[in-house]
Amino acid sequence: MRPCDVPDILSWCYAPPYDFYDPPPHPNVELYTREFLNPALAFHVVLSEVGDLIGFCSYGVDGQVPGGDYSDDALDVGLGMRPELTGQGQGGAFLTAVLSHALSEWSPHQFRLTVASFNHRARKLYERFGFRFRSEFIDQQTDVHYVILTSRQHAF
Repeated sequence: MRPCDVPDILSWCYAPPYDFYDPPPHPNVELYTREFLNPALAFHVVLSEVGDLIGFCSYGVDGQVPGGDYSDDALDVGLGMRPELTGQGQGGAFLTAVLSHALSEWSPHQFRLTVASFNHRARKLYERFGFRFRSEFIDQQTDVHYVILTSRQHAF
């Protein structure tokens, strides 16, 4: 993640119901830049072949949502794709890049994704990649229902 990527990501607006993933209105860019550049959160960007920002991902604790059971040993993955690229069949290539990078950097034996239950599009993609239902919960702060999916390591 580069400092110049943060304002771009913070400007993203998704169509309903995916607007759930929109950043808050008038976000503190300096605060978010510190978060995104925090090495402990392992944020990365995914760029096109010509260097355009396609999306971002994080590895580790940032991929967890309060209230979920994360006691199993797995690498949590969080991700977001540029809104105008979603729903166009590009998710597979994006997820392949995110998981392949994780394999080369950390070689986890298992991946874990947490997804809002209404996001059927993302869940269908994850299941095509071998992710399976692990558990579900409701975030008590936001009342949002989440599903946790896991997948064993394999080449993507």
